[in-house]
Amino acid sequence: MNIAILDDHELIRVGLCATLQGLPHTVTINTGNADDFFNKLLEGVPCDLVLLDILMPGTTGIEVAQRLRAEYPDIKIIIVSVDTKEYIVTRLMQIGIDGFVSKNGPLEEVKAAIASVEEGVPYYGRDLAVLVRDIVDARLDKKSSALLTKRELEIIEACCSGMLGKEIAEKFHISLRAVNSHKTNIFNKLGLSSSVEMVRFALEHGII
Repeated sequence: MNIAILDDHELIRVGLCATLQGLPHTVTINTGNADDFFNKLLEGVPCDLVLLDILMPGTTGIEVAQRLRAEYPDIKIIIVSVDTKEYIVTRLMQIGIDGFVSKNGPLEEVKAAIASVEEGVPYYGRDLAVLVRDIVDARLDKKSSALLTKRELEIIEACCSGMLGKEIAEKFHISLRAVNSHKTNIFNKLGLSSSVEMVRFALEHGII
């Protein structure tokens, strides 16, 4: 993947570059200025994913995310910020970011976020787990959730937290076959075909 780093703090950019060393990714854009970032995109500099700060002078990270979704919808967005206020995270989720990692967490979590987003699964850091749960609960899609049983909702939540089938079976004291049966029912009810689609659907529609 071609990765862009957009953060006005040079030390953060240096730290992120060091974290990405040794991974099969290339940092193609490294800047602290939103105008410079978009100019490079216009020049054709390749970018598949951007690690984006929120609090920047001039154009904010929220404005950058909005413009990316409008003009470059294929570019993945992972927010890397110390600002995890609920209204900010809510707004970014509405825009459609692919992940959020708190700067208060370990740099290694950035690797986990990139790997998850690369596979098409949204990623929110451990520091944000409770907050994201509160946000999606607040915008619960009543129509979609009404289709699902309590156990099916529990299965979805477990999948969203990254648990494997065997782990889910152990947690709820049911067989792996029962877990797979529940997942099949969920797919059929929601018109989905994979666990990845289920996780994305659950986050986008506030099912969990």
